[in-house]
Amino acid sequence: MPEVADEPHTPSRISFAQAARRCCARTRKGFSCEGPAMANGRCRMHGGASTGPRTAEGLARSQRSTWKHGRQSAAYLATRREIAQAVRDLRAMIQTIQA
Repeated sequence: MPEVADEPHTPSRISFAQAARRCCARTRKGFSCEGPAMANGRCRMHGGASTGPRTAEGLARSQRSTWKHGRQSAAYLATRREIAQAVRDLRAMIQTIQA
């Protein structure tokens, strides 16, 4: 980083940021994107999306990393279905006893 002098026209951090290469991808409005480019030549918004894991190990790692609480897992949903069925059966038995 160069030394900043007291002179009014010395380069500053903003000047260095403005001197960065531009992305130049076409935006939805048809203009060129003016975001600073990364090493691949595109900005962080136009750099391209990740394609995700490709191998079985990568898929398993991805699934483990996104696991939060298990309230939507197959085992939990099956247990809820069994409980709901048991409640329906009990209500039906109560109805036959009261009738």
